[in-house]
Amino acid sequence: MNAGDPRAGPGDSEAAARLARATLADLESVTDRLVDDIIVENPEYYEAQRVSESDLRDSCRANLRRVLQLLGRRVPEGEDPYDAARSTGQRRARQRVALDLVLRSFRLGGRVVWSSALETAGKEPGFAPETLLEVGTSVWNVVDAVSLAVSNAYRDAELEMLRVDEQRRQVLVDGLLRGSGTDPESVESALRTLGLSVSGPYLVVAAEIPADVSEVPAPEQVLRRCGMSSVWQAQAGMLVGLVSTEDHRVEEVPGVLRPVLPGGMGLAPTVCRGGAIPWARELAVLALRTLPAGDTGTAWLDDRLPRAMLVRSPELAERLVERALGPVLRLPAAEREPLLDTLESWLDSDCSAKRTAARLYCHRNTVLNRLHRLEGLLGRPVSGVEETVWLRLALYALRMRTRW
Repeated sequence: MNAGDPRAGPGDSEAAARLARATLADLESVTDRLVDDIIVENPEYYEAQRVSESDLRDSCRANLRRVLQLLGRRVPEGEDPYDAARSTGQRRARQRVALDLVLRSFRLGGRVVWSSALETAGKEPGFAPETLLEVGTSVWNVVDAVSLAVSNAYRDAELEMLRVDEQRRQVLVDGLLRGSGTDPESVESALRTLGLSVSGPYLVVAAEIPADVSEVPAPEQVLRRCGMSSVWQAQAGMLVGLVSTEDHRVEEVPGVLRPVLPGGMGLAPTVCRGGAIPWARELAVLALRTLPAGDTGTAWLDDRLPRAMLVRSPELAERLVERALGPVLRLPAAEREPLLDTLESWLDSDCSAKRTAARLYCHRNTVLNRLHRLEGLLGRPVSGVEETVWLRLALYALRMRTRW
């Protein structure tokens, strides 16, 4: 085997190779020494109650064998030189053993290999002491390479577990928000697993994700800094969150969220039972849909119930728009928009021509002329309780058309 053969490992010392091959013959004794050293000097690794004694011993034996084979240039043909290290890294990650504890045990393994090599060298006649530095360099080069393989495998396994954990987390969040697990025990278990209060109250928030945002916002941290726990899920252009408000006033939540959720926001009435969360989610989404497209305001459902009823029945809302405003909507935009703006300001001003003129920065007679034209087009007055209700609801529906 030449020096470039990967089975030779990072160390390429003939003296180290000879000592490693001799030490391999005493593998069980070397394994016993390493197990004892780990138990005494790295007790957290063993006392983590995740690594059994048999697991520890098997791992030590496999990794010592491979390190000695790398040093001794005896890695069997076709085998991965770092398979034992990668296997250990993956297993310890899944066992939730801290990486620094794993690496400390590998350093102890390097020390045992070095001391065993020294003992073997002392028994060999004619072994030149000046080669010990060369042997030590080879030993620690191999240990460093093996430790790197352990670290990489550990981190790969950790990332995979995080992906699996996040998938499981999202399944729980989805179940809470959509009601796929409705029995009280399942709901309580999901709330507890997600770190939320099991007794409420809960606020569901639906926030629009602007189209120009490259990364989905993460509101959990800003809420956590204010003492509120939450979980979030991206759903069809919006972010839906379940906030455990604890002792905080729900009115505080939109202000806390604004730095990370600058778009439109819909909020449902709070609920106190986990089983009512799906209903609250539906109402929060409904509240968001009452905002015209592009509106970055905050919509509390209870403040927008007329709009919510229109959004809930888009077919009826469309018919209302046509019945109440159809002739105006068929005009060219240059004629249509001033009439609609005047009608909206008229209703907002309690049907006062003077206040409407002030809102629109125009003469009172201009307002009256536009209102007269509106009445002619619509075939009905633009004042009176029933008429203004029709017109107000029709304007609400018109502004929310893109949300249907």
